[in-house]
Amino acid sequence: MRSRCLRAFGRTEDGFVLVFAAVCIPALLGLLGLAVDGTRLMTFDTQLAATVDAAALAAAGQLDWTDGAIERAVAAGNALTNGVAFSRRNRASPRLSFRFAATLADLRADPAYTLPDTEGARAVFVEATTAEYTLTASLLQVLGTPIRRRAVAEAQYYACDVTPMVMCQSDPERFAAAARPGRQYYLRMDGNIANGSVVPLDRPDDAASRTTLRTLASDAPAFCYGQGVALRRNIAPRDFDDALNIRFDRYFNGIAAVASDLAAFPPAPNVIQGRHLQACSSPPSSGDVNPPYHLPRDAAYRIVRPSAAYDQGLGDWAVTAAYGGFGEMSAARAIDEYILWNHADKDRTFQTALREAPTRYDLYLRELGLTRATESQPVVTRGNRLMGKTMPTGGPLTGPYAFVRESPIPMCYLGVRPASDARRRVLYLSIADCRDFSADPGPARLSRHVAKVFLTEPVSGGGLLVELVAMLTPRADDGKLRPVVQLVETH
Repeated sequence: MRSRCLRAFGRTEDGFVLVFAAVCIPALLGLLGLAVDGTRLMTFDTQLAATVDAAALAAAGQLDWTDGAIERAVAAGNALTNGVAFSRRNRASPRLSFRFAATLADLRADPAYTLPDTEGARAVFVEATTAEYTLTASLLQVLGTPIRRRAVAEAQYYACDVTPMVMCQSDPERFAAAARPGRQYYLRMDGNIANGSVVPLDRPDDAASRTTLRTLASDAPAFCYGQGVALRRNIAPRDFDDALNIRFDRYFNGIAAVASDLAAFPPAPNVIQGRHLQACSSPPSSGDVNPPYHLPRDAAYRIVRPSAAYDQGLGDWAVTAAYGGFGEMSAARAIDEYILWNHADKDRTFQTALREAPTRYDLYLRELGLTRATESQPVVTRGNRLMGKTMPTGGPLTGPYAFVRESPIPMCYLGVRPASDARRRVLYLSIADCRDFSADPGPARLSRHVAKVFLTEPVSGGGLLVELVAMLTPRADDGKLRPVVQLVETH
């Protein structure tokens, strides 16, 4: 009897669903909870990734080669962490941490590496990392699944609308650190890549063409230190001279007219160069120590020798010794010789302003009625509108030396473009190590150190005397540096 009852109970299926439900429903609810929490976690992970990417980019946007860049970068990155989903979690701990470096290798080599705040000028890369976050009141919190996101961004600047030329330096960082406005250098386009050599640059599609010469001569060079630029070491010195000397209204080189593709570009508005006689074919008297006087050289370059060191100048033009040889001027400083020769018709206040100019370029701007703040404004010299006010006379207006007076107003240019840009006598040169220069040197490396230099007199045989005006920075770049901020992979 008992066995029949047990067999009957075993055969019945009543209540099985309740047993199955009792076992499966908790498991299903757990899986549903995990799915919900997983979806929440994925959504939050996406939010974290977007936030940390944005924070890294915002921080990189503040890296402008200045000492305070790191502090500003951290503030800019943290400003993006106030979103509701982000700020509700882990309020007691930092939401983001940042590391800064000059190269990616620094970030990769040591997880704890970062530049100190005092070295913001070196910072190029920034790594932003979130704190560890969890989902509160969830199964995933019990299982322990904190999430963290990291992003690396770089801030680079590419120089554009610059002179297609590099000044060779084995240690660009050291040169830039020691650069001082007013110092004069004797650079050479001699086919070499030693310190002080200058080498024109070809675009990738312009190798061995005259495009490089035209860009050297241009008043609006459409040239960037981009990918694939290459050294051009085989330009003839005469062609190189012509491309630069049209800035001095030299459209004849003493032998023939300058090539028409170069002659299409205008000169500078003030072309005083110490040239004998007012004749377009007259070669410059750049080596003379007698009148007519050009802007004075550093005493080290009074007589230029091919073997002279490019940077042997003293760097202080205001105490340059007089050239001598012209009466009362022989005992004066060279700057006084220049002023007395070219500005004897001005009042003492203006002469004093010229004499107190800190550099040759500042004196040149004052002769054009400009300052550093207004140097980009066009200057109208047509009809001698500035004569008698600020422009040099080019020599005595009367007397026995009037016959060697040269006009500061361009007279040889036959084109139609206005000669109104004071920066025509300014070159923007990349300072880079030419020894390891390759066909793909990288625009960021070429753009890291760009020198703004002033041509103080015409070029001769590939040799040029320039005065350092400034090293470009993102905050003072004459509109030449283009910021490029982007996320980068670190693996």
